[in-house]
Amino acid sequence: MKRVIIIFLLTASILTAQSVSELKIETLNNKQINAKELYQKGVLLINFWASWCQPCKSELPHLNHLYEKYKDKGLSIIGINQDSPKSVAKVRSFVASQSIKFPVAVDPNFEIFNKFNGQVLPYSLLIDSNGEIVYRHTGYVPGDEKKLEEEIAQLLNR
Repeated sequence: MKRVIIIFLLTASILTAQSVSELKIETLNNKQINAKELYQKGVLLINFWASWCQPCKSELPHLNHLYEKYKDKGLSIIGINQDSPKSVAKVRSFVASQSIKFPVAVDPNFEIFNKFNGQVLPYSLLIDSNGEIVYRHTGYVPGDEKKLEEEIAQLLNR
């Protein structure tokens, strides 16, 4: 039984690493983003959020701050919005009103979110320069950004 669990975990981590390296997405600004190119420069944070999600809206300014603070040191962030197909049109104006500086894409059918085993929003994945997901976090309460910053700083200082 123990072997089966270990094999499952190894397979799941390999599939997830492949999923990250294969992630190509178009931003709201019609730019193609290749996740592999971003994480190879340092560290990549993928954050799944929605405009109707209050914890997501509370977290976004902190992510924006982290992006501004660490982008020149190798941090990339991709925000992936999970609003429904009916409300996707509002996302662009929401992003502008929040002065979000990092690239944002939309995933209205939860395809990418599901590929990365998302369950609850907000959902963040921190990916190291090898494409490995080294930190996952679901939800947001004030103070979570401190732990995330510690993880980012640690990876950037390797």
